[in-house]
Amino acid sequence: MTFTWGISLFLWLAWWIHSQWLQYDLSNEKEHVRQAQDEIKQLHQQLNIRIQHLDHVMDAIQEIVFRLDYQGMVMSLNQHAKLAFNILPQLKFPQPMVILYRDSDWLEHFYKAIQALPKTSDLPKLFIKDRVYLPRLSSLGGNQSVLLCIDVTQQHQLQEQRKAFTANLMHDLKTPLTSLLGYARSIESFYDDEAICKESAGVIAQEAKHVNELLNSLLSVEEIEYASSDGETCDVAMICQQVWQGLEQDLKAKGLTLVMELPESSDVAMKSNDVHRIILNIAANAIHYTKADSHIYCAFNESIVVIEDEGLGVPKKDLPHLCERFYRVDSVRSTGSGHGLGLAIVKEILMRDGGKLTLKNRVKGGLHVAIEFPELD
Repeated sequence: MTFTWGISLFLWLAWWIHSQWLQYDLSNEKEHVRQAQDEIKQLHQQLNIRIQHLDHVMDAIQEIVFRLDYQGMVMSLNQHAKLAFNILPQLKFPQPMVILYRDSDWLEHFYKAIQALPKTSDLPKLFIKDRVYLPRLSSLGGNQSVLLCIDVTQQHQLQEQRKAFTANLMHDLKTPLTSLLGYARSIESFYDDEAICKESAGVIAQEAKHVNELLNSLLSVEEIEYASSDGETCDVAMICQQVWQGLEQDLKAKGLTLVMELPESSDVAMKSNDVHRIILNIAANAIHYTKADSHIYCAFNESIVVIEDEGLGVPKKDLPHLCERFYRVDSVRSTGSGHGLGLAIVKEILMRDGGKLTLKNRVKGGLHVAIEFPELD
């Protein structure tokens, strides 16, 4: 009995010691778990703080910025992006990109770029309202990415203007050159017919003059930025008088009455040659496009020359483009007159020296042109 009791006591003691040891291990493990949970909590807090800092940095960027995960879900976006995409305050994130931009072709390129992460990818342009953006997708680390969209509206417009400029230049050169070639062949074929040769030579001279005027205008446009006024001044009132005197025969030919309200003199900060060219271009247009037996008004007040005619005015769709290089109203293009550079030259000369050109249709018909010259310092 004594031996059996001793064995039992030993086993009980061993069990007790083992249970105490297990409790100690369990207590240690609980402490380790608690510490790990605290560390995870701290890491989450640090991560949230870093995300908040990142979002603050994104808000400071004056471009559209998205923070995304590697599946293409939008985690957050900066204030500039919210305004551009008109994001409602109640919209909660994350959200798929298709909720914000629904162009299927663009989204196809977007998800291909997502799959290629961490490789940086340039995406097709984004067209949002009247702005154009160039997006680039880059890895942000931690299975996140950033989509930065740079505003390239101005560059896009310049690119489109260059395309239109080239197309219009080809059109305006092709027509007279085709005519020159045709009449040159007429002279070649009918060299012994004096009447045909004389008519062909006249047309060739006229078309050659047109091409020469076009090339001179192109040179003028390119030279504008290199020919600033450099502190020169001139008397606008006197130049207006000179221009209208030179156009007196054109006024009489259409039975037009000129009404002028000009001071005795008024100086502006521009070259006299440039001011003469500007006034002559606007005045000649007013005579050409106003109806016969009507009035043209010319007035000057506080560095602004206003010229108004009583013509048909300009169609609303054409008015914003009237000062673009080579742009011509359809009705004018059909007549074949002009080359669409006159108003472009006028506007660019004025802008170069700090002036401004404003065109609008009159309520009673005709065009109102306001030429704002740079004032003297």
